[in-house]
Amino acid sequence: MRDPIDRKSLQDSAVDWLREAIVRGAFASGATLTELALTEQIGVGRSTVRSALFALEAQELVVRTPYSSWHVATLDAREIEEIYTLRAALEGLAARIVAQKREQIDMAPIDAAFHALETIDAANSDQRLRADLGFHASTVVQTGHRLLARRHAQLADKMEWLYRWSELHWPRRRDLVEEHQKLRDALFNGSPDDAEQAVRDHISQSITADIEGFHELEARDTKKP
Repeated sequence: MRDPIDRKSLQDSAVDWLREAIVRGAFASGATLTELALTEQIGVGRSTVRSALFALEAQELVVRTPYSSWHVATLDAREIEEIYTLRAALEGLAARIVAQKREQIDMAPIDAAFHALETIDAANSDQRLRADLGFHASTVVQTGHRLLARRHAQLADKMEWLYRWSELHWPRRRDLVEEHQKLRDALFNGSPDDAEQAVRDHISQSITADIEGFHELEARDTKKP
């Protein structure tokens, strides 16, 4: 029997290529993106590149100046704070729902996602990213709250972009099991208030560390001749 036809369109492939280039830092924060250069780099037509850029504009990874140019979104202190605070609101609600309904929902996927943190290669940033964000996503998914899950998924590219930026500059800064233990305990044994606060405390530490890190990098760049 022949293999199934690959239904992935050229546009989807272009979106994936460009998204990966941005979230992995191949294109720097604020960098100008030209349609002509991208057609050569990706190997697709200009209309396909333009459609991919519009798709990533909707995900807020690129910014368009009308009748002028495209740019990678800027990752600065304000953007870092806004990504994390929105994430805290969404995941805090998810944690509250899980704690309220833990007797009715399947907690096994959340527990499995937590234990996956123990098995990763600490030096592998891709594994760290998948395990870390996977644990948080499992909490959201298990709530069964469809709108919450969709809003959280819409933020996923931004969260990955920020995570990879942080790992690039401060690799393995945190022990993932230790960092998530209090959150796991609150989800399984704490009150709804405890669970939501555990999320907010967890993310607050990341906000502080990454904003301080951003300002350190900014100061270092300013001193360069």
